[in-house]
This record gives sequence, structure tokens and C-alpha cells, in this order.
Amino acid sequence: MFAMRGGGIMRLVGFIFAIAVVGVAFGARSSSAYAHAQYIRSTPEQNSVVAQAPFEVLVWFTEAVELQFSEMQVLDSKGTRVDNNDFHHHGDASNPGITIQPNLPEGTYTVAWRVLSAVDGHRTAGTFAFSVGQAGPPAAPGSPTLTIDSGGSSPPGWLAAVNRWVGFAGMAAFLGAVVFPALVLPAGLRSLKPDEETKQRIAKKVARIVRITILSSLALVSVTTLLALWLQGWSAGSDPVSLSSIKDVWTDTRFGQVWTLRVSVLVGGFLLGALAFGRLKDLIVKGDWRESSWISLAVCAIALPLTTSLISHAAAERSQTEFRVIVDWMHLVTGGIWIGGLLQLALITPAVLSVTDRRAGFLAGIIPRFSQLAIVAVGLVVTTGAIQWWHRLHGITAAFDSNYGYMLAVKVVLLAPLLLLAAFNLLVVRPRFLSFVVRGAKAASARILSWERRFRWAVAGELAVALVILGVTALLTETSTPLTGSAAGNNSSATASTVPTPSGLAQSVKADDLDISLDVYPGKAGANEIGIFLNDSNGDERAVQNVFVRYKYLDQPLGENQDTAEAFHPPTHYILDTSQLSLAGSWQLEVIVRREGLLDARADFTVQVSA
Repeated sequence: MFAMRGGGIMRLVGFIFAIAVVGVAFGARSSSAYAHAQYIRSTPEQNSVVAQAPFEVLVWFTEAVELQFSEMQVLDSKGTRVDNNDFHHHGDASNPGITIQPNLPEGTYTVAWRVLSAVDGHRTAGTFAFSVGQAGPPAAPGSPTLTIDSGGSSPPGWLAAVNRWVGFAGMAAFLGAVVFPALVLPAGLRSLKPDEETKQRIAKKVARIVRITILSSLALVSVTTLLALWLQGWSAGSDPVSLSSIKDVWTDTRFGQVWTLRVSVLVGGFLLGALAFGRLKDLIVKGDWRESSWISLAVCAIALPLTTSLISHAAAERSQTEFRVIVDWMHLVTGGIWIGGLLQLALITPAVLSVTDRRAGFLAGIIPRFSQLAIVAVGLVVTTGAIQWWHRLHGITAAFDSNYGYMLAVKVVLLAPLLLLAAFNLLVVRPRFLSFVVRGAKAASARILSWERRFRWAVAGELAVALVILGVTALLTETSTPLTGSAAGNNSSATASTVPTPSGLAQSVKADDLDISLDVYPGKAGANEIGIFLNDSNGDERAVQNVFVRYKYLDQPLGENQDTAEAFHPPTHYILDTSQLSLAGSWQLEVIVRREGLLDARADFTVQVSA
């Protein structure tokens, strides 16, 4: 299994490339991708006016929700609950509902929801409003019955991201410690041609490094796994010390099922490691890694990232879920082999060089073999990453349409210095060591040491950039992917203070080359008309593709909602009739203007809505 020479690796590259091409073609036909349980639609629809009060409010989310840890409320203009407190699944787990008390009077009603995804375990919250008969004033803020997301606490997002970051690093180290000694080290030893005594000394040092790496990585992943259950229990129960919430998450949720699977893999890793360590030194000396215990340990290392993919963005897809989970899994495994291999290269190389004076020979053999492994791994990382990009962002320019896209673009950009450093080792350092072998080590010992230092610095640089990439990946797992037509972005923005006028709430902000004016009428809780006026200060008007308005209630954490404005007199005047401003208090309205050939222009407005 592990004995593979250069020609075999190149054939494997071709085979994997063929599979990747088929995978891209297959994946490109798929539909939109989402992450976290995001609002899709509802009955009644948001901002709608219905003649009679509905029997039930239904909401469709992008993912199934854990009913036990989710809630929904319907409130009237006085903040009194008018639902029957019977939150339930209607149809499937992504379509919950709640029934309403009979004979509701005319007016505007606010639906507030707070749900926990049954797929990736993330919590989301939001509100929407609908009117019966005609629009009226909805619930006032501060009402004692408006309790969605107002009690308890939630774990900070940075803590979950750091925990995932450390977990990713541990899995990568585990993969590298299993794969590098079997696929890379033998090439270096063949090139070195050590005598039996030297080989035994090398085997002793390398075996110690591999054992420590495997045990440390498994311990690291075990700690992050325990912390993940605690964080999930905290998120579900809004209490960091609730043992009952942790137990319920473990026993009653999909997250708990996958968590149990991960623990089983970790236990298997410790047991298989204990069996394999006894033979590790002999395996290094013989160079034949077709040992059942080591192969089983390798399977365990490859299986561990699957437990991440099963609760990832990929697992939340509504179509081709299995394919997308496999793509995500391959992305994690190949990336882990590459990064973990770098760690082993940095640790094992100086250990081997410390017991031999044939430094150039060892480096001339190990660098090209690691480069071959890296080519396969990087090729799969890029291919699977491209498939995921297409599924979630649907194009290159979409990287600048959302926070998720922006971070994904950063991850791609960080690959450039990583690839440059790898190319330096393969195309510059390796030929130098080959020339030293031909000329003789003694004649060029000073230069060998000089180039060896450069090689070590290059590997250290690769590792540093790789750790940053793992950190960005951890942040991506905590960030919601954009809905189709999402207007989230990270371009320049401006903030304005509220300027009330007799006609409503009028404000003006300069964002990039656009003067953006916003008018909200009548500026009261309930139905409002929003006018958006655009003026290009450069006099170079571009076609406007879309104008989005995102709403965030500042007096209480109820999530965010979004509307698309209609063109009234394009490209300068856009309007929107909405009931999104359904609660009196402070609102943040973010206007995003998407124009042809330009980055999104963004402006933030703070609006004080009266009752």
C-alpha cells in the first residue's frame, strides 16, 4: 500500500486528475449551498397583508432545526404572545410552525425565532412581520413577553473558531505523522545509503518523533472534541454550566451522534497507535510499511476528518449531500497530509542530519519525494476547493459579496506564498543538493550548511502560512455561506446619524463614489416605504444590478433580515415597501449597491423607529 515509486505517484496524479475533472463537471450542475439554519420563506410571507388571521405560522429554513433547542413567538402590538406555544415540525424538520390563537384583531404581528441547526449545530435568530387586515403598530421593545434570545448567554464565536483551529492542526499533525514516514522518509534513506548502525540510530530518533507527534495530536484533538461538546451545550441551553444541556445535546441531537463517532475514532487511534508503536522502529529500518497495525492507524487518521465534514457546511446542502461531504472530506484529508507532512519534514530532517555527514544525499532524496506527495495533495486541495467555491459562491466575483466569500478569497490568496516557498525548495534547493552530491560533500560542506539553513527557513515559512490558512478555515466553518442574491460584503462603508424630517427619517451618506440618500416614511413601527436615491459624484453612472437593504434591530439580538429594492427611476431612485421595521427602537439599515464592474458600495444608516 505504502511502497510507491516516482512513476507510480505520477500515474496516481493522472488518475486523481481525471476523477477531479469528472467531479467538477458533476458538481457544477448542483444547486445553491447554504450554511446555518437561514430563513427562506414563511406563511404568511414577511411584509405581507392577509385578509384574515392564519391558523398557523410556518417557516422554511435552509437546514433542519433541533426543535428541543429552538423557539418561536408571535406577538401583537402590545408585546403579548398570541401564539399557542406549540412550536412543532410541520412536514419535515426544516419546516417548523406554531399555531395562533383564534379571532386575532387587525394589526401588524411580529414573528421572532431562534433556532439551532440540526446539521452544523450553529444558532441563528431573526424576525419578520405580517399584517392582518391593515398594518398597525407591532410589539414595543422591552415587553416582558418578548423573550427570544434575550436570556442566558451564547459562546463567543472566536472561542469556537479557535477550538476548531486547534482541532484542524491536530488532525493535520496526525495525518502527517502517519503518511510522511511511510511515503517520504524511505526515499531520503535510500538516497542517504546509511550503514546498519546509522540506520538504527536514525530509526530510533525518527520513531520517537513520530510517537510523540501522534500521541500529542490525538490528545489535542481529544481536548478540542470535549470543548466542542461543551460549547454546543452552552449554545443550545444558553448556559455555560448546564450539564443537562450538554447531556441532551449528546444524546438527542445529530451533533451528539457525530461527536460519539469522533470519540470512537479517537479511542481507536490511541489503541492502534499503542499496537503500532512496538513495530515502528523495525518499519523504519526495513522501509516496508505494509503492516496491518500501521495501515489501520492510517485509516483512522483519514477517517477522523470525516467527523468534521459530517457537521460542516457540506452536510447542510439540500442536494447531492453525499458528494459534497466527500469533497469536503477529501479537502480536509489532502490538506492535512500536506500541512502535517510539512511538520514532519521540519522535525525529522534535522534529526536524521544529526547522525550523518551525508547531508546533501539525504536532502537530495527527501525533497523531491515530498514534493511529489505535495503535488498530489495540493492538486486535490485546489480541485476540491474550487468545487466548494462554485457550490457556495457561484463565481469569482462572488468572493466580494459576503463575509464568507471574502474569507474564502483570503484563503486562496494565502496559497500563493505557500506554493512559492514549495517551488523554491523543489526548483532551487533540491538542484543545489544534487550538485553537492556529485561534487562531494566535503568539498562543499560550508555551502551545504548554508543551503540547509535556507531550506529550513523555507519549510518554517510554509508551516507558518499553513497555520494561518487553518485559522481562516476555522473562521469559515463559523461563518454562514451566502444565500442566493446575498448582499453581504466587506467593501468600504460609511455611517450616518439619524436626521428626522417631517416626511419621515431622511439621511445621506457618501460611500465610495456614490452619494446614497435614504428616506423612511412614516418612520413608525409597522409598514414603511423606503426610498433610496443614488448620485454618482464622478458623473460616471454605471448600470446598477441590485440594491439591497439589510435590517438589524439594535435594541435586542434578533438576527438580520434583507430585502431587495425595486427600481423606480434607475439608476438613481429605488423604492421598497416593507414591514421589516416591525419593532419600535433603534435599527441599523445597511444599503448595498451592486454595480456592473465595480465592488459593492455600502452605507450604514441608524434609524430610530417610533411606536
